[in-house]
Amino acid sequence: MSFLKRAAVAATAAVIVSAGLFAGPADAAAAKPAVVVDYGSAKVVTKVKPKTIRPYKDVSYTSVHWTKLTGSTGYATAVRKVNTCVPDCATGKVKSDKVSLKFTRVRKASNHRNVFTRVRVTVIKTHKVTTHALPTSVS
Repeated sequence: MSFLKRAAVAATAAVIVSAGLFAGPADAAAAKPAVVVDYGSAKVVTKVKPKTIRPYKDVSYTSVHWTKLTGSTGYATAVRKVNTCVPDCATGKVKSDKVSLKFTRVRKASNHRNVFTRVRVTVIKTHKVTTHALPTSVS
């Protein structure tokens, strides 16, 4: 193969890779929906399979263990920590429960990333189920 043909092949490969036409493992992971990790952050912080999620001021999910993640749903177990705000939020106690989580309803976040916008929370001990909206931006 002549020098010019080799140079043309190398240039074509570089264009394909830089244009994003070559899908590698990083691209496949980026296609998975993320979660807005911390509503209180100054910017939208999204992560795929985060270990901690703080969707609201007085609620957090820690020790998040992801069991399944697809383009439209995610399943995990976690410890939910809720500030009871009794007698007030500054001195309130934190109540912890083991929960299972089902993430659904994928939408674009304010940082243009696909994120889950709904979570179904099932308390493992009592089987009580609640559904909550998840933030897609910060205020």
